Amino acid sequence: MRGRTTVGAAGTAMALLALAVPALADGAQPDLTRFYAQRPVWGACTVKDAPQGMRCAELTVPIDYARPADGTIKLAVARIRAAGSGSGGTGTDAGPSGAAPEATAPKGSLVFNFGGPGESGLKDLGGFLADTEGLADQYDLVSFDPRGVGRSAPVRCGTAAEREIESSAPADDAEGHKQLVADLRSMAQECRKATGKLLPHVGTINASRDLDVLRQALGDEKLNYFGISYGTRLGAVYAAQFPHRTGRMVLDAVDSLTADAEQSALAQATAFQRGLDTFLSDCARQGAGCPLGATTAAATKTLDATVAQLDRQPARTASGAEFTSADLRTAITDSLYAEQLWPTLAYGISTLRDKGDPAALDRINKSFAGEDAQGRRAADDNSKEALLAVNCADEPKRPKDPAAELASLERKFAKASPMFGPDQVGAAVSCTGWPAGTDYIRRIDRTGAPPVLLIGTRGDPATPYQWAAETARRLGEGVVLTYEGEGHGGYTASRCVREHADAFLLDGTLPDEGTSCARQAPPEH
Repeated sequence: MRGRTTVGAAGTAMALLALAVPALADGAQPDLTRFYAQRPVWGACTVKDAPQGMRCAELTVPIDYARPADGTIKLAVARIRAAGSGSGGTGTDAGPSGAAPEATAPKGSLVFNFGGPGESGLKDLGGFLADTEGLADQYDLVSFDPRGVGRSAPVRCGTAAEREIESSAPADDAEGHKQLVADLRSMAQECRKATGKLLPHVGTINASRDLDVLRQALGDEKLNYFGISYGTRLGAVYAAQFPHRTGRMVLDAVDSLTADAEQSALAQATAFQRGLDTFLSDCARQGAGCPLGATTAAATKTLDATVAQLDRQPARTASGAEFTSADLRTAITDSLYAEQLWPTLAYGISTLRDKGDPAALDRINKSFAGEDAQGRRAADDNSKEALLAVNCADEPKRPKDPAAELASLERKFAKASPMFGPDQVGAAVSCTGWPAGTDYIRRIDRTGAPPVLLIGTRGDPATPYQWAAETARRLGEGVVLTYEGEGHGGYTASRCVREHADAFLLDGTLPDEGTSCARQAPPEH
């Protein structure tokens, strides 16, 4: 178990900061005054199902911080005022001059990023309110759509390429490898054409600079921040670039700062396989109550038979679409993110096996993908395109021969995870056709920022537990709080985790080294 680590950081932090702040060709620093002088004008939100009291605004940020005259984009921001701010929690609009309202939350703003990359903060903020009741009196709760996402100059890849991103399947022979590589190159080209000059600047380095503009616009001397999954990468990069502007920072479901695309995909395949094994054994412990079988071996046999059944003959959804073994694996993957979905997953597999009915599993997939019953995403949902664009901007490595790389990795991935490895191997070459991204994130080491609270979930399938300790070492000073449970992230799953995280955010109290929270039974779904 990793606890607090404190390492001398001044020299490394200054070197990172010098690299992070862009300079012009003549060595002069660009003038960013007009961006830092903004004050948001809060008004009504047009987000579907926005909670009462949520107000929205836009900030202007440069496409390229090194060349701010080359163009700007609008950043969509949302805020829910603190109940203790004197606004009754309903928000206060700026006056005609655009000046920020005088009423302020006792502790200022707490800015959230909910992950992805590609998740919309405007859509997700309302869904997090029930879990942040302990913070709502003291903080304005704020989120935003990062650049390239949702309502903030979204990455687009053209209709054909977007369909390809959604439906691309793993290849299993030499010709299939070549075709996948060709498709990836074509997608990259279409994304460049459809998105334009923003695309090279959608990565996390620029998103963290936007975060600092947002901090200033909110009137906060330091950034208090809560990042989940990819949001932990964004928070770590912010701490590296702006260590002296970093306030209290909680990172839950911690991303790796050092793993390349292949290493990340392999670690995730291994973690998802471990999560699947736990799901099957947990179900079997119910005995006759497990619809898959009364022993782990029987439950595993039922699942394997269901996969084989779909490989022979796909099922049909209510809309008439095929439901394949790949769709079943997607439903399993989705369900491993949240333990409360496990009973639904077990029921769905059994009804598919016994009746050929994939309805329960199809609902899981559509819910996670943000799709309606016909499989259509909302017009402003570009999460899949943004995920690819941001990850490729953050990834410096490119395989010289992607097709050969696929062939060489297949056995390794299948050994790590018989269920998920073959699907995951394509992620190792997913940035084929994209220019090499930055290596800045790989070089983060001892930022000089204040201590950070990192939350690692022992059974997290998407951000494996070991990444929390690795990132703590990279940041230089932090405490890892362990949740001894399953699923992606600990804050919403565990009352104990919430109490520790809230104590840190409210009064700066970090848990002791080695603190862990027991697995908590999920609420009935």
